[in-house]
Amino acid sequence: MQVKIGESAFGIGTRTNLAVVTGLLLLVMGPCFGPVPRYLTAIMPLRPAVAWQLLAFAAALGIVFAWTWVWLRKMGRGLGDLGLGRPTRGWPVAIGVVVGVAWGLFGAWGYLRLDAGADLFEMSRLRLYTAVGGAVVAVFEDLITRGLIMEELRRLQKRTGVQVLASSLLFALYHSLWLGNLPGIIGSFVASLVYGLILSGLFVWGKRSLTPVIMGHSLALLVGEPFLSMSLLRAAQGMG
Repeated sequence: MQVKIGESAFGIGTRTNLAVVTGLLLLVMGPCFGPVPRYLTAIMPLRPAVAWQLLAFAAALGIVFAWTWVWLRKMGRGLGDLGLGRPTRGWPVAIGVVVGVAWGLFGAWGYLRLDAGADLFEMSRLRLYTAVGGAVVAVFEDLITRGLIMEELRRLQKRTGVQVLASSLLFALYHSLWLGNLPGIIGSFVASLVYGLILSGLFVWGKRSLTPVIMGHSLALLVGEPFLSMSLLRAAQGMG
């Protein structure tokens, strides 16, 4: 049975649900970008830490998604209501592919500043594991940060610009808030905000389909891992 905007699922209204999801992203996902990598690099070598870092991401996002899934089912909705599998346009998908590949390459080449001897063309189990795992995790992240957040704001009759900005700001905040030093917070916030605006823009341009967004996000992980995670872990070593 469908539940109207003004009604609630298990006693929680739409605005409260958005607040809960926001809190979970900031308090559960957020530490994966600071405390978790600092801890991992303190107790193990870099490459094993990359694998555990991905598991931490998956576990944290799993908690947020579990809440989201229960909410959707109680409201009589499914993942299609968040834009998964929704028809889209060709150009947003094509631009999403370009964005994903470019962002992944940018992140991988950026790792050379931290480790000039890194082999960006390595073929290893770690690369396969992190690339595929990261791409899957990115889909669930997009379901929440683009699909749920923006669709629920639309149900609350918020303007498209507000939806794009709110989703992107939240994305940038939980990627940067826990980093532990001001330069790192500012740098990560700006980069994540730009990336979030691009992904949210693709969502709107693509007729509110997640397909262009997934191209722009999952492909970045497929191309850029494990170097994106290694950059995060190497940066965490100097955060104290």
